[in-house]
Amino acid sequence: MFAVPQPPSNENERLDFIFSCGILDTPRDERFDRITRLASHFYEADAAFLGFIDDRYQWMKSIHGEGIAPWIERDRSICQIVISSGEPLVVSDMKTDSRLRGHPVVPLLPFHFYAGVPLLTENGAAVASLCILKREPQPLDRFNLSPLKDLGEIAMDELELWRHNRDLKRAAERDGLTDLANRRAFDAALDEAWQNFQRTQQPLSLLMLDLDHFKALNDHAGHQAGDEALRQFARILSDAAHRPIDLAARYGGEEFALILPNMDHAGALEIAWRIKTSLEEAGIPHPVGIAGRLTVSVGLATLPPGSTDRIEMLVARADSALYRAKRQGRDRIIVEK
Repeated sequence: MFAVPQPPSNENERLDFIFSCGILDTPRDERFDRITRLASHFYEADAAFLGFIDDRYQWMKSIHGEGIAPWIERDRSICQIVISSGEPLVVSDMKTDSRLRGHPVVPLLPFHFYAGVPLLTENGAAVASLCILKREPQPLDRFNLSPLKDLGEIAMDELELWRHNRDLKRAAERDGLTDLANRRAFDAALDEAWQNFQRTQQPLSLLMLDLDHFKALNDHAGHQAGDEALRQFARILSDAAHRPIDLAARYGGEEFALILPNMDHAGALEIAWRIKTSLEEAGIPHPVGIAGRLTVSVGLATLPPGSTDRIEMLVARADSALYRAKRQGRDRIIVEK
């Protein structure tokens, strides 16, 4: 009788690896489509798929054939058995196999034969499964699992390459001191947010932030203290960018930016005050700063639904608001209407 298997002992490590790849719920990719296509043709299977299993779902990165959904709940997946054990699973006939009796999905499938192999990390964590399905049962003594294992290893190599390239891209888009997005990544993210604004007509807000009297901090306390102040403020800004669609960036020197898609000026103003308050609570010393601590000036601008302004105007308006905040005495937030 079927029972949902327990997660493997290395579940946390397994999930960390999957999430670090950034591959869940991403579009199809020929690197993986080629593998399912080869598996299907070699075994003359009716369907082949490659699925990644997180803590709740199995996401199909590649499907060749018909009858496979793009995702399924983990506890309703057959492949969870492969993930739990870290071993291949071959079933001659899913409709009659005692291991799958009572499985909630098997009676609904047009398939009988199943074979799946895990994609294993160097430490043996099963992060995905490569599987084939046939509409007719097949005797186990006529099935050669080795080619499917080989294809699974190739798929794992492709996944490692995917992860490595993602790490390289991330490194190229991060500021070395603060680990925030750099100017290059900011420009790309702002363009993406602009495209989203045009498509959805949801408000788009931008914060431009500048640390007050920062040159004086370097001059009086030294560059090491200045670098540490930048890192501390970066952590505050990063915490404020709590949605996946937000982007915190080091714009240049002591100037920072925060892109807030789908957020009106009221919501952005709340975020700005949260950043300012957090910096006050951090109490970062500044020998000649306002009240002896590091402060920040903030300029805020928003594109409301229906706006015909170009994205360059949003940046210019936020920058203008920041300039006014500095001119009016610093340590304040100015909203550009």
